[in-house]
Amino acid sequence: MSSKLKSPDGFYGWVNLAVMFFFNIAVYPMMFTFALCLPVWVEEFSWGRGEISLAQTISLILSGLAAPIVGIFIMKKGPRIAIVIGNLVSVIGLVLLSFQQHIWHLFLAYGVVLGLGISVGGMLAMMTVINNWFVMKRPMALSVSMASMGLGAIFLKPSLMILINTIGWRNTYLLTAAAVFLLCVISPALLLVNKPEDLGQVPDGPSSPKPQKAKSDGSLPPRLYKTPVDFTAKEAMRTPTMWLLIGFGVVQFAVIQVILTHNVAFLFDIGIPSVQAAFAAGILGPVMSISQLGVGFLGLKFKMHSLAVVSILIGIVGFTIMVFAQSMSIAILYNVVLGLGFGIQAIAMGNLIPDYFGRTEFPKMMGYTMPFTTFLSAFSAPAAGYIRDTTGSYIPAFQLSIALMAVGLLFVIFARPPVHPSLKTPS
Repeated sequence: MSSKLKSPDGFYGWVNLAVMFFFNIAVYPMMFTFALCLPVWVEEFSWGRGEISLAQTISLILSGLAAPIVGIFIMKKGPRIAIVIGNLVSVIGLVLLSFQQHIWHLFLAYGVVLGLGISVGGMLAMMTVINNWFVMKRPMALSVSMASMGLGAIFLKPSLMILINTIGWRNTYLLTAAAVFLLCVISPALLLVNKPEDLGQVPDGPSSPKPQKAKSDGSLPPRLYKTPVDFTAKEAMRTPTMWLLIGFGVVQFAVIQVILTHNVAFLFDIGIPSVQAAFAAGILGPVMSISQLGVGFLGLKFKMHSLAVVSILIGIVGFTIMVFAQSMSIAILYNVVLGLGFGIQAIAMGNLIPDYFGRTEFPKMMGYTMPFTTFLSAFSAPAAGYIRDTTGSYIPAFQLSIALMAVGLLFVIFARPPVHPSLKTPS
């Protein structure tokens, strides 16, 4: 079976998709146990919420600084080696977290070590694998690969909280390190293949549909647009569209950091018990997955740009409901609505850049854009924490998130497909 999948007439992309599916299951506890531990650390160490959230800021800033180098490294060496090396570093960071005693230990283990590990072996490398193997089927493939992160959340988040309450947060981090080592280091090292050309295959498989062509005058087809000519990273960065998408990314990362970091702590504030709070917050993940799967298949028929606009409108509704949350039922409702919006946003952001600019230099493009998206969104989580510490409420932070999303809506509306310089008609 393996030899047939690797033959020129086969398609090994499905194996890579399966590896990335389980990869993201392990990524979930690696990234999101932080939010579950935040109220525990406040009580155990008497650290402030804003102070703890600075670890997220350090992680994002270092990820942004490393991103251009990581993008070039992935283009030269391939995503497989980046995933293996990066997640070995992440395992070290998770083990260090289990031994922390002082706030600077948290900054070092989570902010520096885990931040660099995730930067090298995380989302950019994973998305490069998907973009290498899928073009017309990319929305479906990316949604399946990312959906696993959320589908396990409804079980993982309460389970992780139960583990934290029973065996302690330190041992929980050690168990997480073991899962990351198995699914994010060993499995990719043994099974992952960087791109179809390495096996003499083609993206989407031998019977794949062909991308639409531009018209002779360089104008664009109305639906399911894929750039007919790949941009270089420098060409892409010169277009207004790329900068509008960067603005969209900043808003997306900023508001997601607020909700992922402070969702459980907010539920504690309104009187929801710990396990129930973890369950309510855990609903966000599986709903994201359901919406990701749905939009992945919708993206085969409808413009991703339109779906991105819808995603932000849904997110604004979700944060508005959150502002008025006072009960378990409303907590579940806003997590469902935000999950729908965030799920669509994630798939839209993952598809718009390769759709508009091509896959050839995708890692380098993302490497150039991530310093902006990470730097400008890095302070949203600690800002929300400091707002809570000074005002006694998260509500002003959620209201600011609504305003940010309104700005992001404008960015998306005006981010139209660019025309490659070689297709422009001389004036």
